[in-house]
Amino acid sequence: MRFRELTAIGGAMLLAAGLTVSACSDNRAADPSDKVQAALKNANLGDVDVNYDRDEKVVHLRGTVDSADQRARAEQIAERAVGTSGKVLNEVTVKGVDEKTADDNDGQIKDRLKEMVDNDKTLNQRDVSFTVNNGAVEVSGTVANATEKAHVTEMVRSVVGVRDVANGLQVDPDAAKSLKEKVQEKLPK
Repeated sequence: MRFRELTAIGGAMLLAAGLTVSACSDNRAADPSDKVQAALKNANLGDVDVNYDRDEKVVHLRGTVDSADQRARAEQIAERAVGTSGKVLNEVTVKGVDEKTADDNDGQIKDRLKEMVDNDKTLNQRDVSFTVNNGAVEVSGTVANATEKAHVTEMVRSVVGVRDVANGLQVDPDAAKSLKEKVQEKLPK
């Protein structure tokens, strides 16, 4: 009887230890930054910086390379390393491309997107914002449903100069409520 108790306790301890190790490695595996950085270094693209946005599950590539081919290769390598666990947003600048021109283009893209949201009867009531870097657009904020989120993605893709989109909009059905409705809900009845 004593042997069975010890065996059961030992088995439970091994199971707990295994789950702890597994949870730690799963938690670490969710951040692909090291894997992407190592793959880029092996491809002689060590000047490309990698930043991972855990909330949006987006790997940001930043830095400067010598050619458009190197920029595209960095994105391909990062996408292979990330797999289906997230999205790669390529914000790498090509040497020789005037940074002021790139900044001007980014500003024009952002202005156009803001104008499109302002002119949309539904989206102008939502919290939608854009960050643009080298033609890569990251969308954040809140919309009321998946249809609105998809509409924003299509809208962004339609703008000239946009190279890539990472749509991090959160879906919250309460976003459709007017300010008046929200205030009335909080008032005592």
